[in-house]
Amino acid sequence: MRHSLWQSFRFAGRGLRAAFRTQRTIRTQVVLGCAVALSALWLDLPPAQAAVIVLAVALVLGAELMNTAIEAVVDLQVGEHRNFLAGRAKDLAAAAVLMTASGAIGAGLLILVPPVLHSIGGGRIDPLAVARIGTLLGILALAAVVLSRSGGRQEQG
Repeated sequence: MRHSLWQSFRFAGRGLRAAFRTQRTIRTQVVLGCAVALSALWLDLPPAQAAVIVLAVALVLGAELMNTAIEAVVDLQVGEHRNFLAGRAKDLAAAAVLMTASGAIGAGLLILVPPVLHSIGGGRIDPLAVARIGTLLGILALAAVVLSRSGGRQEQG
């Protein structure tokens, strides 16, 4: 059966809502991605660098969504039974997320660290930059604490 473009977007939105409701890692990555995007805005990065940051965040979220989908299909297929290949598939999907996140962290550090160091280096400290960095670190710490204590809700029905 063919679906309209609008229906395809609705299905994708439904998937995003389900992932956000049930997957703590997605919620954590969304919060961290927003914090990184805000830091790119605060540092007034050139558009190309900001685009790399946005793309890196999107790639990590996309990889995590694929990981979640693979886990769901594997669980549907094997249920409660242990299966070596099912475990390997889930481990490989998780490794893909790890690799994507590692690359995003590397890109983020390469892009974000130089402007931060420039603003606090050379004997002068830019109070606004320090306040921004402190605020970001505070938000990240708070988000990490809140998200680590929030249990994922399981879908009913």
